[in-house]
Amino acid sequence: MNEFTGKKLGELLAFSRVGTDTYEKGRAALVEALGEEEVSDVEEKNRLHAESIMKLATDGGVIDTTLTKAAATEEKLKKMRDLYVADQWDNATELMEWSGFFEGAAIVHWALMRGVAEGLEHAQLLELTEEGVNWHYDMLEMAEGHLENIGTDKVSA
Repeated sequence: MNEFTGKKLGELLAFSRVGTDTYEKGRAALVEALGEEEVSDVEEKNRLHAESIMKLATDGGVIDTTLTKAAATEEKLKKMRDLYVADQWDNATELMEWSGFFEGAAIVHWALMRGVAEGLEHAQLLELTEEGVNWHYDMLEMAEGHLENIGTDKVSA
């Protein structure tokens, strides 16, 4: 793997870490909105993705590049998230609205890495990126459905 690949793995690692951090900070509101099982599943998936990314970066000899890029990208993502969410960590609607931005950005980053995997003909990375793209699409659809239901409920109240 080259430096570009290491950096892109770092960005994916940052998305996993910020996803985990977001669910930790907003856990009470998210459990109320989505249920304990769904929240636990999201937390587990983020953990598994992070572990897989770390292993691939280590095996590919780009772990230092990956960790450096992950730290920088994580800082940027948290700044954007914290600006958006502000003091609304107990508001699932705000968290789901933020998810729209976050999941869309995650999808395009995972898709870029899928292209890298195809170019490298790296089966493990390709499998992970396919799963990552699909999972983040599912997460975006989950947020969309939750917000649509909130919108319907608000006009009926």
